[in-house]
Amino acid sequence: MTIRGRWQSGRSGESDGRKAPPTAAQRRAREDLSRFSHMWSELTEDQRIAWRQRAEQGGRSRRLGQYYRVKGPQLFNKLNSVLALCDQDPLTDPPPLPSYSPNPVGVFTITRVGYELSLKLTLSGPFAGDIMVFASPPFNAGRGYCSDYRFIGLLSTSGEHAGEITRLYTRKYGVPPPNSRIFIRAWQQVDGWEFRGQMQLTNALVPPWPVVAKAPPGRRAGGKKG
Repeated sequence: MTIRGRWQSGRSGESDGRKAPPTAAQRRAREDLSRFSHMWSELTEDQRIAWRQRAEQGGRSRRLGQYYRVKGPQLFNKLNSVLALCDQDPLTDPPPLPSYSPNPVGVFTITRVGYELSLKLTLSGPFAGDIMVFASPPFNAGRGYCSDYRFIGLLSTSGEHAGEITRLYTRKYGVPPPNSRIFIRAWQQVDGWEFRGQMQLTNALVPPWPVVAKAPPGRRAGGKKG
C-alpha cells in the first residue's frame, strides 16, 4: 500500500514527512510577531493613522525581484521586530524616516596571540545608529560564498573594545577551529529601519595553532645535555 504525500520511515536516507522543529530564533520571531499584532490592536486610532501615513512616505519595498507597498501594520511589525532582535523597547509611535551615514564597518580580521583569538571589525565612523552584525558558522578555508548568516549582536562602537566581536561570535558558535573561514555581514539600523543597501560583506581565515618550539636533539628541556 502506498501512502501519498509522505515517505515511509525506517529506511536510510528517507524522511518520514515530519518537519524539523523550529529553532530558538524562529520561535522568538513568531512570538514577537504575535505580540506586535496584539499591540497594534491596542494602539489609539491616531497612532494607527500615523503608522499608515509613515508607511506611505516610506515608498515601496522589494522582495524576490518584486516591488510592493508596505502597509501600516506591516511597518509597525517590521520595525519593532528589528528592535526586539536588538533587545530594545518597541515603538508605539512611528519614528521619522531615517538618515544614514555611510557604513562605517570595514574589513574583518582574526588574529591569534598564543591560543587566544581576537575577532574584530575595523571602524571609520561616524555612526547613525546601531550596527547589526550577522556571522556564519566556521566553514572550510576554501569556501568562497556564504548564504548562512545569523544575528550575533550589536557592534560595540566606543571604548577599548570598539569593533570587537570575539565574545559575540563565541557565544553563538563557540571557538572556531584553526584554518576555518568565517563570513560577516553588517549594516546600520536606526529606530528599527535597516539600511541593507550599504551592507558590508567581509570574511577572514582563522590562524593556525602556534608552533611549539622543540628542544634540540641531545638536550633536555632545561638546556643540559643528556
